Amino acid sequence: MKLSDPRANRSRQALLSAGIEVFLVNPHASLTEVAAFAGVGRATLYRHFETREQLIQELARESLALTDKAMQPLKIQKLEGREAIEAMLHAVMPLANRFHFLLSLWSIAEDDPEVTDIYNRQLDEMAELVEQGKKAGDINTALTTTWIVTMIDCLIYAGWYLVRDNKCDAKEAAESAVQTLFSGIRA
Repeated sequence: MKLSDPRANRSRQALLSAGIEVFLVNPHASLTEVAAFAGVGRATLYRHFETREQLIQELARESLALTDKAMQPLKIQKLEGREAIEAMLHAVMPLANRFHFLLSLWSIAEDDPEVTDIYNRQLDEMAELVEQGKKAGDINTALTTTWIVTMIDCLIYAGWYLVRDNKCDAKEAAESAVQTLFSGIRA
């Protein structure tokens, strides 16, 4: 089946959606479990993804593309520094229920050079925002940009875990991340 075949496209999308759902519940799930959840046969599955790793890497690329899409309006508004970081946290937290499973599967996803390139570009873009915030006096210049970018990344993951576990919603997670980042936890 060609990828331009509508039936093949539906099967591929069903497998991607099933992959997300299955890996959300069990990050160690097999391709057979994903195929069963998608309602497709193993032969169809293997036409699209020969290995579990290929499926996970495709889900990671899709995740990163959705992150880019969530950031697009912020780029159009030409937000910079702290304002852009705050808006970014609010834009990515709603993706929690869709992609937090990648946290436990990242070692597989990052074996794909395309995934690594996209992720590194996103981190570089975040570093630019941090540098803008430093120049504006909103971010402590005594801290390295690498430290701050890593901290922002960790705050996103922490928010995703809390949203997944229904400990808060995406808005509350974003607001808590902003508060922690710019004001700390001191009373």
